[in-house]
Amino acid sequence: MLSDSVLSLLTVLWPLLLMLTSLGVSFRMNVLADQVRREHPGSPAVPKRGLRLMLVTALLFGLAGWRFGLTWRAALSCVYIAILVLVTATDLEHRIIPHRFILPALLLALAASFLADWMTWKAALLGGAVGLVFFSAAYGVAAVLYPGKIALGLGDVTLATFIGLAVGFPSAMVALMSGVLMGGLFSALLLLTRRVTLRTAIPYGPFLALGGLIAMFWGSAITHWWLGI
Repeated sequence: MLSDSVLSLLTVLWPLLLMLTSLGVSFRMNVLADQVRREHPGSPAVPKRGLRLMLVTALLFGLAGWRFGLTWRAALSCVYIAILVLVTATDLEHRIIPHRFILPALLLALAASFLADWMTWKAALLGGAVGLVFFSAAYGVAAVLYPGKIALGLGDVTLATFIGLAVGFPSAMVALMSGVLMGGLFSALLLLTRRVTLRTAIPYGPFLALGGLIAMFWGSAITHWWLGI
């Protein structure tokens, strides 16, 4: 057993240790993003992608360590963060959320839900179902309103499902509502400034990922405030 002093020191250093770990993780994420880029050579490059991945991942890993402490939840959250940051990068760069990234993430979140002590597996499954149903419906509506145009993709549906499994219910509602709200406001701003038209495809994955991060860190607090409990 670790002494109380050693445990206290580890707890204090935990966010920093996670940030250091993120350096290797972000390097691997950049390699994976490069693989996707080689498969889609016509896509515009994201300037300094590797540096951006490193900085964002380090910040979020440190936040996970500070928010959840020296726990299994913090470590698992870092895995989820890496997935969300990676698919954000590929969606921004290529308008794609690769199935080879998000499908294993779905299986991981599903398996982890039975081991989590901060939510029940039923809450995780319900959160995943909410994400699946909501964005499947949105995908269908988008296909009707914009025939022949990719407004939403199946990657958005699987990403929403993954986020729902990762944060559980009712935090999944926070993730989806935050993502939809931020995506809608950003799209409206681009339309008002005539940067895009109604026919322009705007990647939705980054907004979903940001909503997922908000729900991951503060979903419970937001739902408690929202419901007044």
